[in-house]
Amino acid sequence: MTNQKRIDDWRARRRTNGYRIGAGAQMEDAGPHAPATTLALILAALRRSPRETPSQRRQVYESLEARLSDDVSHADEETLDLRRRQLRTVIRLLENDIRAGVDVFAPRYAPATLAREEAHLADAHEKRVRRRREEEAREARRSASREDRALTPDVSAGEASDLAALKSRIASLHARQRPRAVQAGRSDLRALLPMLIFQLDTMQGESRFALAWAFFGPAVLLTLISSLYLLTGTQFILGMDVPTFSLLGATTWIMFRQIIFRSSTSYISARGWLNLQGVTPLLCACVQAVLYQAIFVLVFATLILVGHAFDLISLPASWPAFFGYVIAMGFGGASTGVFFGAIASKWRFFLRLATAIERLLEIFSSVFFVSEQLPEQYRGWFLWSPFAHGMQLLRSAYFESYRSTDARLSYFVTSLVFLAAVALCAERFARCNVQPM
Repeated sequence: MTNQKRIDDWRARRRTNGYRIGAGAQMEDAGPHAPATTLALILAALRRSPRETPSQRRQVYESLEARLSDDVSHADEETLDLRRRQLRTVIRLLENDIRAGVDVFAPRYAPATLAREEAHLADAHEKRVRRRREEEAREARRSASREDRALTPDVSAGEASDLAALKSRIASLHARQRPRAVQAGRSDLRALLPMLIFQLDTMQGESRFALAWAFFGPAVLLTLISSLYLLTGTQFILGMDVPTFSLLGATTWIMFRQIIFRSSTSYISARGWLNLQGVTPLLCACVQAVLYQAIFVLVFATLILVGHAFDLISLPASWPAFFGYVIAMGFGGASTGVFFGAIASKWRFFLRLATAIERLLEIFSSVFFVSEQLPEQYRGWFLWSPFAHGMQLLRSAYFESYRSTDARLSYFVTSLVFLAAVALCAERFARCNVQPM
């Protein structure tokens, strides 16, 4: 039992026995922030009651607190707690001044630190109210998610009018559109562009640094890869200059990694979108893949042109062939991401293993070196990875001086088609595991 509960029980027993403590004064509900009114009520009660000794004044204070609990019992618990704190603060400051010999009945009297104490109490009260409302909102969202129902939050009058205007405009837009039924569980490609625009707005609103890091991240990894060769005095690798060689490996693999992780996590996390017609988990994953593919194509073009301007990076022998292999690697990353997301929809822990799998693929995918640099007996193990073929074909398209003797275009394309087919089959079987929020 808390101390406040014991005090309330004691006061209830005294009221039941007909005992009144002191003369008292009627506590009016003057609002949650009324220190001047509280001070005036206490001084008025002291004027009408014996107050020479601390015991007599204590009886007056206890009477005021008891009447406070009775008179504002209709208020919520937070407001009642604030009023109690205000009353006790004023009593403490007033009692200190009385014992110090201050004339508390002088006109315009107020304790010196009353304003600061009341401001502190008001600020703490607002924080408690805000924290309670946030907790209620979180609990409402949890409850709606558990019960699989739409959450309808309360809106102000101004927001309600804006919402009504928005609904009317959406209705007018829908009225001008040609009706087209989309079969349940099928993707509507018309939703791809709006979702891409929304995702870009979300990225800009949440973290502009994320877009900037898309440019700086490859540069950091490029520096790390180049330093390994430059420290050994290597300037060229099979006719390829080291900075450009490192740029192609670093940027392509960062793009590949981002597409895998973004598409696999969106396959599960973007369940709110599934309430819209024509939006499926596969479409959400494709949105992320297309978005990061476009970002890194721009990153590639920027880094190559800026590096060439500073005479650090050489230009590609064939721009179309080079970007064709970049898009092919992005397609492979998207297929891998959908496959990982389908597995994670059934086994959520799998996404924690995806990082280790990606690092293992990075070692065997010609990011840091090409297979022609390895001894003959080890090349076959590395060439099992179709992404090693893709990376070496990409470098062959970029450099005139390098033509890979190990990479096979047929193996790379066949592996991509097979990987996409496996990913689509896994997505089809795992679709029932991803439900709308």
